[in-house]
Amino acid sequence: MSGPQAETGARGDLNNRLFSFFLGSVLIVFLVGVALVLMSNVWYLAGARDTEARGGWELFVAALRDRETHFAIKLSVVSAFLTTLISMFVAIPAAYSLSRYRLPGAKLIDTVLDLPIVVPPPVVGMSLLIFFQTPAGHFVNDITPQWLVRVTNSFLSLVLGHEISDDGSTWVYTTRGIVLAQFFVACSFGVRAVKAAFDTIGTRHEDVARTLGCTRRQALFRVVLPMARAGIVAGAVMTWARAIAEFGPVLFFCGSTRWKTEVMPIGMFLLYSAAEIEKAVALVIIMIVIAIVTLLTFKKLGGQGYLW
Repeated sequence: MSGPQAETGARGDLNNRLFSFFLGSVLIVFLVGVALVLMSNVWYLAGARDTEARGGWELFVAALRDRETHFAIKLSVVSAFLTTLISMFVAIPAAYSLSRYRLPGAKLIDTVLDLPIVVPPPVVGMSLLIFFQTPAGHFVNDITPQWLVRVTNSFLSLVLGHEISDDGSTWVYTTRGIVLAQFFVACSFGVRAVKAAFDTIGTRHEDVARTLGCTRRQALFRVVLPMARAGIVAGAVMTWARAIAEFGPVLFFCGSTRWKTEVMPIGMFLLYSAAEIEKAVALVIIMIVIAIVTLLTFKKLGGQGYLW
């Protein structure tokens, strides 16, 4: 290689390395920023002191032992679990339809499905609140079985260790309404995650099963669902994580009543409003740990790194 060509090649290699360094630097700066923001909660507790000179970590441990904190954690976990069960009951057939059929108005269907994901969460809560003021909402209240209300109240009271009751006349400002508020956001995530699992499998195995005499229903239950099991579980994990983190829909639709609708985000809001920052930070750290464990579980199960 001649001198000018070698010089041009060396300059090109340098430019490539500088460009790669710039791209990597942007990523590193963003990751460091996220880590610093989230870890600032630990930094705050390390230096916090109350009027009785108790340290931040002592206050953190006291917050973890607080009965109201236990109530918020249990209510969050239980409501998110119920939301996930209902969401998967809807998400699996809905995702299969989106993955396998050419539906008329596919773009409109995709838009409506993604609306709960992209609209601000308070919009969902406010919309639910308004819906139950309409004739359709009154109809839903009227057809809600009283036995379901009694069973739900008994189950929640048993699990939470605190009496939960409502007269069953409406879903608004009730503990069971938390599941409804979480569902309208989390279910869309479940549909997208399960659809990604079905899309990864493709149709070849299903087509082979049908040529061997299986009906479409048999092919779904005997071939597709077993093959997509890990992806479905990963979608359920992500749906649960989304449900447990809901704040806006729960606040607007169910209110922020202590010992009734006090899921972890609501508890954090109430503690912050009462200037009990250390207790609020304790819930923040718990939710960060839950998010980390959820993401690791999601990836371990083979979940896609995206929901669209």
